Amino acid sequence: MRKLEAYAVSPFTNLKVGRDKIVDFFSDHKNRIIQAVADGAPFADLLTEFTPALGRLADSKTGTAVNLAQQGSETMTVDNIMETYKNEITKLEAIVLVQFPKDSVEYHEFFPQGKTAFHRLTKANILSLFGITISACGHYSDKIGEASEHTFIALRDAYIAARDRQQQKKESTGSTRSAWDDNLEIVSNLAFHNLLMIADNYKNQPEKLRLFFDVSIATPDKHTNDDGDSTEPYTLVIPATDIAVANISFSVDDTLLLSNTGSAPLYYYGAASVDQPLPVTPFELEVDDEVEVTAASLGAPANKFLLFKNRDEFSEGEVEIVMV
Repeated sequence: MRKLEAYAVSPFTNLKVGRDKIVDFFSDHKNRIIQAVADGAPFADLLTEFTPALGRLADSKTGTAVNLAQQGSETMTVDNIMETYKNEITKLEAIVLVQFPKDSVEYHEFFPQGKTAFHRLTKANILSLFGITISACGHYSDKIGEASEHTFIALRDAYIAARDRQQQKKESTGSTRSAWDDNLEIVSNLAFHNLLMIADNYKNQPEKLRLFFDVSIATPDKHTNDDGDSTEPYTLVIPATDIAVANISFSVDDTLLLSNTGSAPLYYYGAASVDQPLPVTPFELEVDDEVEVTAASLGAPANKFLLFKNRDEFSEGEVEIVMV
């Protein structure tokens, strides 16, 4: 005899497939109930709460996708400004060296820890570096002119504005993600209720349940790693600031579900070799984000490897990968 507790556990929690397939699974369940009701089954009441709840779940999926795309755009703007700052620092050094030797006090006022420190900037220290640059440019404007100071003030202001937009969009994304989680819990609980009511109607006929739930829709495909073994969802840990290669193989027709299950934001990209550097415009995967990615979008079949870059200086990153 099975433990009685097992019958009180919903099979619809922690579905390991992408949001599109989750919505497809529950939509298919709704349509099967509608068809059964049309054929005379006594389940019309099951749709009263389930149908609008499913609609809210689908809406929250769309809202999250839109916000993630907008957040990615704002993040790219921030990253581009940071790269522009680095380029302007290189130009500034050339201007400064015309007036002051590299071992002078004046040069070190511009570059207290050398130019390299500016090229290793992060979001945590960029405003401090802007302050150093703008202060030095203003102090020696009689020697290097005023254009440099104006350039860096404009860049700083653009960075602050872009960073604020990015943070606002991130909060908005978190809100819609929370809405998805809340709606998914409601729909999952209602589906479990439906399951129990259907089972009660068809006592000792477990095969009838398959008429109302196509579990294949919500069942993740197993992936094959480089050793040829079929495995469950694959987890990759990425050390702080490092790049790691996923030990999976994929074909051009595959779709992958990527879930950032760690505490660090990540970049990901397809590559033809394991040592390929980060591209200019990699894909982003923020903490708690999940995204369905086609192998074709990663550059398959030419790109056979999936690489992840940890964007955090201190925390390990972690990503879970499932073939869907």
